[in-house]
Amino acid sequence: FALRVSPRSPARLSLSVYSDFFEMPTASRKELSEWAASLSGHSVSRELKELSTGVVLCHLVEAARPGSVEIRKLATMRSGSDTIANLKLLSVALERVDPSGELAAACDVPLLAKGQPQATLALLQKLHSYFNAENNAELAADGNSRSRSAAAEKKRTRVKPVDAAAEPAAPAGAETLTSAALAELQPALAARRAAAERRAAEMQQLRDERDFYLRKLSLIERAVSRAGNGEGEAEGAGVGALAAEVQRILRCPEEELGSVS
Repeated sequence: FALRVSPRSPARLSLSVYSDFFEMPTASRKELSEWAASLSGHSVSRELKELSTGVVLCHLVEAARPGSVEIRKLATMRSGSDTIANLKLLSVALERVDPSGELAAACDVPLLAKGQPQATLALLQKLHSYFNAENNAELAADGNSRSRSAAAEKKRTRVKPVDAAAEPAAPAGAETLTSAALAELQPALAARRAAAERRAAEMQQLRDERDFYLRKLSLIERAVSRAGNGEGEAEGAGVGALAAEVQRILRCPEEELGSVS
C-alpha cells in the first residue's frame, strides 16, 4: 500500500492502493498452465500444484533461457529441504536471466515452497510476460532485419531506365552481403558433404559385403545340387564330403573365392 500526496494540492490526499497480485493478468490460468507444460515438458494442471517443488519451474526457465539453470543440481525427492533447495536454485537462475531483479523478486521461496497459490500464480505470470516480451522483441528484430535485407535485395534487382551507353552500377555492399552469407554457410556445407561421403562409403562397403556372401551362397547351392544329382559318388563323396566342401567355401577369403568352383 502507498499513501501519495499531490504536490499541486497538499490539502488533497490521494490514496493509491496497489499490489502486483491485483494487477490484471495478461494470461488466464489455462493459458499459463498450457504454456508452462509445453515449455517445460512436464504436465501442469490449472491449479499449478506441480510447480510447488520447483522442478517444473527450473525446467521451464532452462528451456526459455538455456544454460541459466544448473539442472544437474535439481533434487527430486519432494522433501521440504529439497523443495527449498530447488527454489533457491531457481532464484539464482532468475537473477542471471533478469539483471533488473524483477523476476528474482517475484520468486518468494517460503511461499512457493508452501504451495501458496497466489505466489505461484504471480511468479508464473511474471515469467510468462517476461519471456513472451523477450521472444516478441527477438521476432521484431528478426523481422526488421529481414525487411532491411528484402529492401536491399529489391533495390539491387530493381530495373531503372538508364542511358544505353551507361551500365548501372550494382548497389554498394551487395557482393559483400552475398560473400558473407556464403562464408557463414561454408562450414555447414562442408560438414554435410563429409557426412554424405561417409554414408556413401558405408553403403558401398555394405554392398561389397552383401555380394561377397551372395557368391558364397551361390557356391554352396551348386555344391548341394551336385551332391543331390549324385556327382562325385565315384570318388566316394557323401554327406561328409559335402560338409567339408561347404566349410571350405565359408572359410574361403575374398581374394581366393574366384578360384572355387
